[in-house]
Amino acid sequence: MHRPFPDRKTLGTRYNLKPDTQPVEARRLQPGDIVVLEPECPIVVTRMRREDGGVRVWGRYIWEPPHAPHWPLGDFGAMEPVARALPGEYPRPTR
Repeated sequence: MHRPFPDRKTLGTRYNLKPDTQPVEARRLQPGDIVVLEPECPIVVTRMRREDGGVRVWGRYIWEPPHAPHWPLGDFGAMEPVARALPGEYPRPTR
């Protein structure tokens, strides 16, 4: 079982909406990573495509089911910093 989070992180929901993050280069992202591009809106990276010195990223909000369609998060420069959730902020999916 994953550890419970304090109310200040969940804002009264069942989701960790305010994960602790660390900036990483966009080229280091992987599917399954959680990124925060807007406050209180964590997103699961579902797909990536590296192209022309950059990265195109798709994802879905953490509260959307796994079968929900993913949508483009945007194009990032390879070295552009993106806020990625720290390990332990979310349970890892079972494989």
